[in-house]
Amino acid sequence: MNVDEPGVRRASPASRPYEYVIVGGGVHGTCVANYLLDEGGYDHEELCLIDPHERLLGSFETKARKCGMRTLRSTFVHHIDTEPFSLDSFAEGAHREHELIPTEDYPNRPTLDLFLDHVRYVIDRRGIDDCHFQSAVTNIERPESQGPLRVETGRGTFRARRVVLAVGLGGQLTVPSWATSLPDGARLAHVWDDDFDPTTAAAFDGRTFVVGGGITAAQLACRLSEGADVTLLSRHDLEVELTEADSRWINWRHIEQEIHSLPPGSAARCDRIRAARHDATIPPYVERRLADARDCGALDVRHGEIECARASGDGLHLRFDDGTTETDAQVVLATGHDSAPKHPLVGALAESLSLERGANGFPVLDDRTLAWQRSDGADSALYVSGALAEMSVGPFARNVVGARRAAERLLDSRDGVDSKAAAPPSRGRS
Repeated sequence: MNVDEPGVRRASPASRPYEYVIVGGGVHGTCVANYLLDEGGYDHEELCLIDPHERLLGSFETKARKCGMRTLRSTFVHHIDTEPFSLDSFAEGAHREHELIPTEDYPNRPTLDLFLDHVRYVIDRRGIDDCHFQSAVTNIERPESQGPLRVETGRGTFRARRVVLAVGLGGQLTVPSWATSLPDGARLAHVWDDDFDPTTAAAFDGRTFVVGGGITAAQLACRLSEGADVTLLSRHDLEVELTEADSRWINWRHIEQEIHSLPPGSAARCDRIRAARHDATIPPYVERRLADARDCGALDVRHGEIECARASGDGLHLRFDDGTTETDAQVVLATGHDSAPKHPLVGALAESLSLERGANGFPVLDDRTLAWQRSDGADSALYVSGALAEMSVGPFARNVVGARRAAERLLDSRDGVDSKAAAPPSRGRS
């Protein structure tokens, strides 16, 4: 099917295979595209970046603004460009050094606005928008002839020598059991619901309960408390950690020693990565923001769980695990997504392409190239970045620095991949 349509900056996919089709236009997909265009020496006509949003990183920006993110947890050297100090130079050139926030015992961190403006600067400078095709991928198949992969979307089919899966978490939202029986229209929302509007939520007259114990819940509670009475409800004491894992896990040599020494796809790898990640934690600067809101009387922090809820009048009647109740309340969940391997595409691709899955359903990857291995042990032409690559990239796989590490692996792997796929000789960085 030809997808030449008005307003689509994309050659006909039927004319020849793309060298790379990247599935997902968030931080990871855009970072990979930038590395391939810059250091990889590929042309725009050789790459296609498929994402359903109107703008690259559109989903990331929407979620960041919804939850009230002000600054990134990552440092100023973690961004989508190839040059480590690109964001720093961008801030200096725009006289925005004040948006690189000093952090105790840690490098400066960019504000959300500075990070996103730098992203747009990189996209514009490299012309990455010219590679963007706005649609959603529904399936990927390999023809019986063992030729290029067929990437099916809602608006046409592409052919690709290699596909990079950079889809993020993106599975079903995690919803507690007590919430599943509430009727449509009840005062219940999830922060990642497409139709959740924090401005409307903050205008609610009763008490708002934000359920969750991590950075998203804490930031959201602070944002909503600017216009509403808010209680942050966490099952556990809030735990404070500056970063998502110890900084040693950024170093590829450390990852090779601690992760790649364990059997690929093994439960031991999962356990080591889970132990290293500081999940459901908040950094010190968000803890201070919570404290300031509490001091102003706009926010409470409570430990416990909701046992049951029912719709009552204009709000919810809640009963908590300590026997207390609350009436005329609303609840906003900040409880995350299902794990990455539960993304709808993962199971379908594993079946259609005969791909190997390991512990907890994670793809079994070639640690050197991040190629998803087939059931017969050979590398496929499907590569993985983001949370799905955790078993090879380590605890920071889903973060910005994980996108850079994955892009570097793709560049370093091209010689072997090109020879297998009978593609043109590799160019750029070797």
